[in-house]
Amino acid sequence: MGIGIALVVALVVLAKTIFDLSQQKKQQARIEPALTDECTIVDGFPIIARASRTHLPKVGNIEPVLAAEQSTDFTQTFAANEELDTVKFVVEQPVVQQSNVAILPVRHEPRIEPVAEEEETVADDEFIDTVAMSQSQSKVVEGQDYVVLYVTSGRVPFDGERLLKAVSNYGLRFGEMGMFHRHEHPNGHGQVLFSMARVDESGAFDLEAMGSEFINAVTLFVALPNQQPLLAYDMMIDTAKRLAHEFCGQVLDQNQQPLNRQLTEHYREFVMEFTRHHLMSKAV
Repeated sequence: MGIGIALVVALVVLAKTIFDLSQQKKQQARIEPALTDECTIVDGFPIIARASRTHLPKVGNIEPVLAAEQSTDFTQTFAANEELDTVKFVVEQPVVQQSNVAILPVRHEPRIEPVAEEEETVADDEFIDTVAMSQSQSKVVEGQDYVVLYVTSGRVPFDGERLLKAVSNYGLRFGEMGMFHRHEHPNGHGQVLFSMARVDESGAFDLEAMGSEFINAVTLFVALPNQQPLLAYDMMIDTAKRLAHEFCGQVLDQNQQPLNRQLTEHYREFVMEFTRHHLMSKAV
């Protein structure tokens, strides 16, 4: 390709050189007609009448002659910017190398949606029927003594719907006397450990209307004697603290005093002492 480009450039330069020489020869060989007396000068140019032009010599075509001193060496180099605007460069497209790796078509597998398993309805996780649990829960009001706590709301009363979901998650089930009871087992079976009631005249919850109600305070209490007194007391303390934390409330003791560590230990010792006396009285 380099030889072809050089040849094109040389031909262009040769053509231009020949054209320049021909122009110079025309100027040198130009024959001025002899002016006669009949010539009239107008604006500096001689004007000859048509009738008087017959005696003027005719000038034939003058062939250009290449001067001897003009160099005919086409191998000489030229400047990079000399007559190169007319040269057309052709850029070849790059050759893409063929890879020996075969590209296989992508196979789209049909997407199989997971089949949701049918949720088994467990009767134990539902609210306990009031009549079915009446025998075990009838002992709630037969206690000789009680340990009572209050959980009061903060600036905003307890939302009934949220409270219902919270106590259900804590294992309390709605039952006898319109109260929530925590049994030995979270599914509602076994003896009652502690209960939760409303702080009002009735103390009972209306389960159907609870979702649209706002409650200012609830009370949790353990009836003594209890088959598992310490377990019942510790679980009641834990549930009361969870409710207060979730609803930004406060836990109070039965004297309406904020429950602290000292009071917590004091009531725990009371439960232990009561249980000890109760066992001793049964042994006599």
